[in-house]
Amino acid sequence: MWFLAVFRAKIDDGITNNHLVTDGVYALVRNPIYSAFLSVCTGTLMIYGNLWLLILPVLYWLFLTAEEKWLKNLYGAEYEEYCRRVNRCIPWFPKIGDSTGSKKYFQ
Repeated sequence: MWFLAVFRAKIDDGITNNHLVTDGVYALVRNPIYSAFLSVCTGTLMIYGNLWLLILPVLYWLFLTAEEKWLKNLYGAEYEEYCRRVNRCIPWFPKIGDSTGSKKYFQ
């Protein structure tokens, strides 16, 4: 998922053109890089069993919340609609052919 978000989604083009990227892996999950990071944190906690590492999910959640507030301020209603369609951290396939344009992912 991280690979798709970083190398295939062309997020840099969206940033350069100041438009919200909602296709590709971003049609499945709003924060694919954070989702990958959460998986790594969970695995690390399970492997090492170190209670100090419990701070990682808290830090993750703080960064994620701050970024989503910034995106909401930047894109407004468009981002709110995107939030209603796509899960925050857990990837989920959208309905094929819905009116939101997420069909692009499957073409």
